[in-house]
Amino acid sequence: MQNADAQRVRELLREVAYPGFTRDIVTSGFVGDIIALGKMVEIEFKPDSRDEQKVEAMEREIRNVLHFADYSDIKIRRVAPFVHDIPLRSAKDLESELRDAAASSSAIPNRPMTPLQAEFLEEGQLPEADLLAIALGRPDVASAAGYGPGGPEPLSGPREKFGYAIAMSVLQWDIDPHDPEAKTFQQEIRLGEWDYRVWWQAHRAENLLYVSMQAMKEDWVDHDNNAVPHPIGRSEAVNLVFDKDRDAVVAIYGTVRDFRPFVEAFAHAYRGQSKDTNDTATQEAAE
Repeated sequence: MQNADAQRVRELLREVAYPGFTRDIVTSGFVGDIIALGKMVEIEFKPDSRDEQKVEAMEREIRNVLHFADYSDIKIRRVAPFVHDIPLRSAKDLESELRDAAASSSAIPNRPMTPLQAEFLEEGQLPEADLLAIALGRPDVASAAGYGPGGPEPLSGPREKFGYAIAMSVLQWDIDPHDPEAKTFQQEIRLGEWDYRVWWQAHRAENLLYVSMQAMKEDWVDHDNNAVPHPIGRSEAVNLVFDKDRDAVVAIYGTVRDFRPFVEAFAHAYRGQSKDTNDTATQEAAE
């Protein structure tokens, strides 16, 4: 949460236009963190432009606007923009590189490639460049959904005008993972090639368990360092609600294709839980 001084500076910077465009540098996502204290202000500036003249013009205008607002000590910390035009080899380029490497008995030049493209190459197929990534540019930008180069803008909605003083309770909102008095349980289960971390908390007024589960599978394939960096292994998450009175799962949600392994892992953890459910230490479960 920014303090009032930093927020005032951010609003002032909306007067600085992005040269050649109608939008300002704040809306364009060029303004990052701001530190404001008295007459001093430090700005993280992240211009998405290689035109040095435009960048310098924006920096001059930033100083002019802030000087006019009575800031005397102004520091602009320029941050390099996100590189969105990394050259990716096409199938034709790759075929030429493979031929040249074989003729000279040298290694293939290491250029960025996705893990899927690397897998194609290992199987003897020539992968095309990732045209979708090139067309989309920055993967973290979706302006129509409120996500710009500088991060997400607060989305509007009923919360701005609607209070929470309502008669209907939401039991899930009573769950607090940091509550030391809550009855919680944590365990690790291994089923097949997947490791499950199971955590739940008992609702204080109802006989319900709110369960959070994560399944992880390690992947040691590095494609000979020919692929761009990517998370090691896979991780899937599922949440469920278990009714102890009915001995049944009454709600389950997540983005996995099959919930059944998660239910089985929870069943192993629940049936094998210790009698002291206040023990929050991770318990090693037998396979």
